[in-house]
Amino acid sequence: MKNNAMDYLPRMVIFSRVVELGAFSKAARELGLTSSSVSQHISALETMLGTTLLHRTTRKLCLTEAGQDFYAHCARIVTLANEARQNTESLHNELVGELRIAASSFMATEYLVPALDEFIRSHPRLRINIDVNDHNIDLMDKSVDLALRVGKGPGATDIVLAQLDAVLCAAPAYLHSHAPIHRPEDLQQQDFLFFTPHGATVELSLRDRDGQRVQLRLTPRLTANHARSLRQLALQGHGVARLLKSKVQEDLDAGRLVQVLPDWSLDAYSAFLTTQYRDVMPAKILACIGHIQAYFNCRHPGTGEAARPA
Repeated sequence: MKNNAMDYLPRMVIFSRVVELGAFSKAARELGLTSSSVSQHISALETMLGTTLLHRTTRKLCLTEAGQDFYAHCARIVTLANEARQNTESLHNELVGELRIAASSFMATEYLVPALDEFIRSHPRLRINIDVNDHNIDLMDKSVDLALRVGKGPGATDIVLAQLDAVLCAAPAYLHSHAPIHRPEDLQQQDFLFFTPHGATVELSLRDRDGQRVQLRLTPRLTANHARSLRQLALQGHGVARLLKSKVQEDLDAGRLVQVLPDWSLDAYSAFLTTQYRDVMPAKILACIGHIQAYFNCRHPGTGEAARPA
């Protein structure tokens, strides 16, 4: 019958400690076993190997030639196992190794890279890989540790960083050449631009200053999975776009874009962090999250995780 590694690897550890400590009783105390149990493990190991490893007397233990050779292998395996444990603990507890972070092109340039400036300088042993993609990638498939995202539905375990206002806007040339927009229903006769739809239609919810809410289902004329491209389409006068206000604030201030239905507000988006770790996070991820949270708190005070209702 073929010996199973699970049978003899633990016994190799016991054997190596018996040799190093020179007595069954000392090895037993260290390993939390009885002397008789240690003796039985050594005997079982010798049976499995088909050879004698130790000569036993009442006063001392003596390695056989086979025992000396076997001990050298045992000692090497125990050393490698300890190194593996120490390296794994270092990767978990110290800021070393690699950290992979995903973000959209806008979030990467506008938030992630500025947020990581001091973090990168403070931890020179940490390799950081930033994956910029305007699609929400699968973290496990891409071996990504952390993703910075924007959306309306962060999960229960996601870390909300800030609430980001969205606006409806269009170029003056478009507004001058199309029917006026005085109320939400007027949007149904407009060319609508939308960022990465999840279907053929867009659900739009608007609320006026009195709290009245209107729900609309719109069919966009143009869609794009790249926020800057959508902004450019709006600037070119191709329709009304729903965009993050922070993306177009300079265009609004300069008059290149005009806010549509300014007395009505859209539901805000959430900026949030998501990770594949659900239990104990490595120290490097916790430290990175802390830097990103601090940056968002400076840019958008009072709108993050602490401000979200329980």
